[in-house]
Amino acid sequence: MPDSRDDFIIAIRYALLKKGVKQKFSLFFLILLSIIIIILDRSSLSVMLPVRSVLNDLVYQAVAISSLPGKSVRYLSQVTHQHFTTYNQNKSLQEEIIKLKNDQFNDSFLKTENKNLKKILSLTNDRFLEEDIFITAKVILDQESPYLKSLLINKGSKYKILKGMTAFSENALIGTIVETNYLTSRVLLLTDLNSKIPVIIQNSNINAILSGSGNKRELILDYLPDQFKLEPDQIIFTSGKDGYLAAGIPVAQSYLNKKNEVVIKTIADPDQALIIFVTNGQFHK
Repeated sequence: MPDSRDDFIIAIRYALLKKGVKQKFSLFFLILLSIIIIILDRSSLSVMLPVRSVLNDLVYQAVAISSLPGKSVRYLSQVTHQHFTTYNQNKSLQEEIIKLKNDQFNDSFLKTENKNLKKILSLTNDRFLEEDIFITAKVILDQESPYLKSLLINKGSKYKILKGMTAFSENALIGTIVETNYLTSRVLLLTDLNSKIPVIIQNSNINAILSGSGNKRELILDYLPDQFKLEPDQIIFTSGKDGYLAAGIPVAQSYLNKKNEVVIKTIADPDQALIIFVTNGQFHK
């Protein structure tokens, strides 16, 4: 009888040592342990509170550690993407800078070439080749009457403003300097009766003299050919034939009035001019 019992125990041990039985026993143990933990967690034992806290901390730390590789991969991906994006933007900006420099060089070349050609063809005065003068001034007084139209500005000979210089407002010619004092100057407006400027009409080779009438919306074109008909929305530019004003400065524009008549108005509004740009006859750009 004892021999048979020993044989039974040996058989059980042999069975438990098999790989498959080990796995089943481990799974059964884990399930049993989980059930015990759930029952203890449901109970109101005071000893479970610190145990639960410790277990939660361990779980949270394990989750945090396990998420580190994924976060690292995402971070490296973002850094790599930003690097290549910044590299491409930098390359694009460098190409744009090179292009702008080339355009600037081309503009300087064309400007110099144009001045030299004009000098050769005797279409310009030597003082056009001098350094451009650009002075900003403020209107301090409107001297206005039915026939005389002028502005008083707060810059004079102290700031190198000379009689005969031109005044611009909104990138269009507004008048010429007719009087200079040490700290002030007077601008004769295009609308003044004494204003006479040689002009050329857009899309034509027609030259004329633009005269003031006292009204900014009713300028006069003198010396037009008899058969010439002015069309609405034509720009009138300086022709440069006075020997001082550069050609191509916008001065006035034709339009249809309420009587369906083609009349001429100034481009720059002298009534709204607060800041004046004084130059030596060149176009303010």
